[in-house]
Amino acid sequence: MLKFIETLRLIRVVNCLLTMVGVGVGARLTWFTPEYYAPIMAAWAAFFVCAAGNVVNDLMDIEIDRINNPGRVLVKGTLTPRYARALAIVLNVVGLALAFMVSLEVGAVALLVSLLLLFYNLRAKKIPVIGNLIIALLAGMTFITGGMAVNLDLAFVIPGPLVAAIFAFLFHLVREIIKDIQDIDGDRQAGVTTVPQLIGVQRSLLLSLIIFFLLVLFTLLPIFMGWFGPVYKIITVYIIDLPLLAFLIFLWGNPSSGMLRFGSMWLKVGMALGVVALALA
Repeated sequence: MLKFIETLRLIRVVNCLLTMVGVGVGARLTWFTPEYYAPIMAAWAAFFVCAAGNVVNDLMDIEIDRINNPGRVLVKGTLTPRYARALAIVLNVVGLALAFMVSLEVGAVALLVSLLLLFYNLRAKKIPVIGNLIIALLAGMTFITGGMAVNLDLAFVIPGPLVAAIFAFLFHLVREIIKDIQDIDGDRQAGVTTVPQLIGVQRSLLLSLIIFFLLVLFTLLPIFMGWFGPVYKIITVYIIDLPLLAFLIFLWGNPSSGMLRFGSMWLKVGMALGVVALALA
């Protein structure tokens, strides 16, 4: 039982479940009549591919996590690297198999995501900006995948999952910068160069604030265009946008470790609420 629980921690099951929901929302924003089989299969495929990527990430970051995240499973030794490597392979194979069962196009996207995750973990995370952009891009592709599972053409029509993909891209880009500031000491010791190391903490926080302000402006577009209903407006504007914008302004002036940790957590909650807003849109 302990091994099962630690495995769930290793794959970061909550993140994987959010990925599944993102696929479902992408499908929901695409269909004219409800469709379930293909979106469910695509959602499970995304779960397994995401889980595999998280395992590889922890495998590559064992030394960094000894400083930044000492509570991680592989750092504590409750699961072995050998077990994690085997698990990553199995998760990837299952995820890709499920994706190709949906369609050739969805399978191709899953394969691309798997390769991008591998490239990120092996190389890109050490390249300033590029690693952040890859993670943000993968977050957006979650919604596109859901749309493609329903209708390949409508997946790229606005309004639709493309709107959600842009939201996710900008949101994750902000959180990636905040996380890099959090992990600056461990990254520096491990030889990983990130944006905060290049331009400093204050400028990185200003950059994240500017990106989030652009996100706020973009989230208002569906309201002015009449694409989404009042529930979307209430959740997005009053529960996510305004409180987080105010917090990021405060964080810019008070970048303590505690506030950075709280900000990273709040941004993650904001992402989840954003998915809810889009699901109810």
